[in-house]
Amino acid sequence: MVFESIEQLARRVPVQPVKTRWLYETGVSLDILRLDQLDPEISGNKWYKLKHNLIAAQQEGKSAILSFGGAWSNHIHALAAAGHRFGMPTIGVIRGEPGESLSATLTDAVNWGMQLHYLSRSDYRRKNEAVFVNHLLHQSGLSARDVHVVPEGGSNLSGVQGCREILAAGGITAGSYDEIWLACGTGATLSGVALAAATEMPQTQVTGVAVLKGGDFLRGDIHHYTRQALANWTLLTDYHHGGYARTTEALLSFIKSFEMETAIPLDPVYTGKVMFAIRHSLAENLKQGLPCRGRRLLMVHTGGLQGRRGIDIKI
Repeated sequence: MVFESIEQLARRVPVQPVKTRWLYETGVSLDILRLDQLDPEISGNKWYKLKHNLIAAQQEGKSAILSFGGAWSNHIHALAAAGHRFGMPTIGVIRGEPGESLSATLTDAVNWGMQLHYLSRSDYRRKNEAVFVNHLLHQSGLSARDVHVVPEGGSNLSGVQGCREILAAGGITAGSYDEIWLACGTGATLSGVALAAATEMPQTQVTGVAVLKGGDFLRGDIHHYTRQALANWTLLTDYHHGGYARTTEALLSFIKSFEMETAIPLDPVYTGKVMFAIRHSLAENLKQGLPCRGRRLLMVHTGGLQGRRGIDIKI
C-alpha cells in the first residue's frame, strides 16, 4: 500500500553537534538536525510538507498532484521524486519560459515522470487564484476533481501538519535546547515547528530567518497557519542577502569557511543564511555584552542541497 510506503520514510533523523572557533569563543553549543540526510531524493523539510498532501491525494482518489515552482525549486524536485516513488503522477507548473535546456532540477523531475507546464511571470503571480488554477487545469484537460493542487513550496495546512513532526523525527524533547533556528521561505515550516515546540517544549524559542527580501508579510502567514497567538517564535528579516536566491560575497565566503571547518554542507538560498544569522547574532551579543555562554541552540537543516547546482559557490 502507498500509505505504508509513505510512513516508512518517517525514519529517525540524525542530530549532529557542531564545533567551530566562533562557537567556542561565545561558549554556545550548537547542534544541527540533519533533515538533509532523511532521503537522497526527497530530503529536508520538503518531505514533511508533502507527506500529508500525498496521503490526502490518495484518500480523495485524485489521479495526480500539481504544484508550482521555479527551475531550481527544491519543492518541485521533491514532489517529482515522491510521485515517482509512491506511484502518483505529478505536474509541475514552472515560473518563466522554457530555456534551450532544462535545469538539473527539472531534468531530474522529467526523468521521474513529472509533466512540466510553463507560465509567464505575470501569469505565475496568479497561482493562488482558484479561478486561474481551474482555468489552468481545464487547459490541460484536467479538473479539480482529478488533481490535488499543492501551493508553491508545499505550504498549506497539510504541509504545516507534516512540519509538526520534524522535531520528533530527531528525538528532540523538552529541555534539550533554548533556541531552535531555521530558514523561513513561506512560513509553513516555522509554523509547524513552533506549534510542536509550544506543546512539547514550551521554554524553547523558535527563530526563523526570512530568506527573501521584504519578508515581514510572513508574520501574517505564520499567524494564519498556527491559528493561534503563539509567543514562542520570532522572525528575522535582515539576513536575506539581497533577496530570494540572491547571495553576497560575505555569505558565500562564510559558507565556504563553515564547510571547511565542519564538513557540513549548506546551501546559499536557505541554510547558509540561517547559519550566517546565528554567527552574526552571537557576535552582536558579545559586542553588546549580552550573555551567550551556556546557551543551547539547534539549527534545522532543511535540505535544499540539490539547488546548489544552480549557484556556483566555488568551494
